[in-house]
Amino acid sequence: MPAHDFDVIVVGGGAGGVAAAVRAAQLGGRVAVVEDKFLGGLCMNRGCVPFGQMLTASHLVGSIALGREMGVECSGVTTNLSALLKRQNELVGFMRQGVQGLLSKNRITLVRGKGRLSGRGRVAIGEDLFSAGKIILATGSEWVDPEFVEGNLPGVINSDSLLTAKTLPKKCFLFGNGPRLVEIAQFLQRFGSEVVFAFPEAALLHEENKPIRSRLEAALQAQGITLLPRTEIHQVRIKENLLEILLRSKDREERLLVDRLVTVKRKACLEDLGIESVGLDSSAEFLEVNERMETRIEGLYAIGDLCAPENRHYSHFASSGGIVAAQNAMGARTAFNHRTAVRVAYTQPQVACVGMTSREAKEAGYEVAEGSAPLSMNPLGMILAQSEGLVQIVADRKYGEILGVNFIGEAASEMAGMGVLAIQMEATLEELAKAVLPHPTLGESLVEAARDALGRAIYLP
Repeated sequence: MPAHDFDVIVVGGGAGGVAAAVRAAQLGGRVAVVEDKFLGGLCMNRGCVPFGQMLTASHLVGSIALGREMGVECSGVTTNLSALLKRQNELVGFMRQGVQGLLSKNRITLVRGKGRLSGRGRVAIGEDLFSAGKIILATGSEWVDPEFVEGNLPGVINSDSLLTAKTLPKKCFLFGNGPRLVEIAQFLQRFGSEVVFAFPEAALLHEENKPIRSRLEAALQAQGITLLPRTEIHQVRIKENLLEILLRSKDREERLLVDRLVTVKRKACLEDLGIESVGLDSSAEFLEVNERMETRIEGLYAIGDLCAPENRHYSHFASSGGIVAAQNAMGARTAFNHRTAVRVAYTQPQVACVGMTSREAKEAGYEVAEGSAPLSMNPLGMILAQSEGLVQIVADRKYGEILGVNFIGEAASEMAGMGVLAIQMEATLEELAKAVLPHPTLGESLVEAARDALGRAIYLP
């Protein structure tokens, strides 16, 4: 078998893999990317980008009521799924070309095929053997078959099916939790589906602070989505060309007839990756890495979904971790700061949380100070009818250091950047309370939340 030598080989050409490859090449490395499917990974091809477009369309539909209040007359509004999917495919195709251009510009070798480890420092692709001083694994995640379904039951789908569907289901049942499923629920409802959403936990996004998750639940219910907390699926079967679902909770049992059942559970792609050849366990939930994104095998890094539980499967986690891994692979010593990684749901209202929740801060031993500012009391928030909106800050009472910032409302994902910088730069409540932000903006509520945590809010009753 012919051998090919590189400084860094990246196995996987998704968001994390591409970022890692480009950064390693910028640092002077001879870099190869191994990819057997489409460049861009799940995010670009079947995740963030196509669903981001769907959610944008959904938000336009959801904003029509506000437009009427402002004197913008809208009548006969309809949705066209085929036009939406056509634009989606064009957009994704354009972005794939952009990724290919990035690799070419940085003189990165693209190897087509499925890569698997073949001992330390070696990657096999078919009959070819490639060697490198450092290897970065970036193979992402894959769908998990639901435990409550035996075999391939028609009508039980994941989000991939929605990206190619010619029509959407009349009645749809969603089971699980997490931001991606919440986004899908809202899109389906606004494009005409009746949506029932069940989850085993007590709340949606149950790991976030209560004021954030409760406001999101209230908004979804007001939009017409049925929420069933603390609910499990006992049985699913075909009945009269529909799915009959038996649900059980502590105090009730009920049956539903629906067209489709949607689940989006995923796990790390460890099978057939060859990690046993270096002494790692392919049956693990995900690969353990340190703050440098390195596994316990020297010179072997893992990034993105491959090294994280499902609640940390975000494209921006993957790309940031990829840059950290690449820099360390090329001789630097940098660390990935999980506290500055934003957890986000692109719903309407949006949710974006960064840093510690109140519970996490207390468990870590901090005496916690909290402050909040409702967007319903913010002038621009009033204009935009942000009745569910809120900015909340979690801080260390003793020194005032910002530990966490939570947003729900319009442009929450954009405002979250201020929270990232506050935590990254170890800003205090006093420093944030002195910030001069433009008026009227939603972001100025961050300053008011800091004042509230200090007990000197200006515009709150």
